[in-house]
Amino acid sequence: MKHTIDTGLDMQLSKKAIEKAMDAYKARFADYSPRFDWTGDDRGEFSFNAKGVKLNGNIVVRDQKVDVDMHVPLLFRVFQGKAMDVIEEQVKLWVEKAKRGELG
Repeated sequence: MKHTIDTGLDMQLSKKAIEKAMDAYKARFADYSPRFDWTGDDRGEFSFNAKGVKLNGNIVVRDQKVDVDMHVPLLFRVFQGKAMDVIEEQVKLWVEKAKRGELG
């Protein structure tokens, strides 16, 4: 499932917001073993476990936007929308903090 989140931020500030969002996600959902790693200047990979199944995806940061592509096995697609909602919620929270200059 591909999804684009409008950030309104330049690439560097978007990357910083993504890092903060993923750190918050890791703390909030530690039971799901979330991981996030940058694989390039503008790309990252994430994964987490849900119901004993590892779900993963990619993030591509662009000016003003972040593209999220999550790979979910057929049997778990019912949870895909919820997972994407949680990711978008965390990203938008940290994007707003970035816009207010609160990333530190």
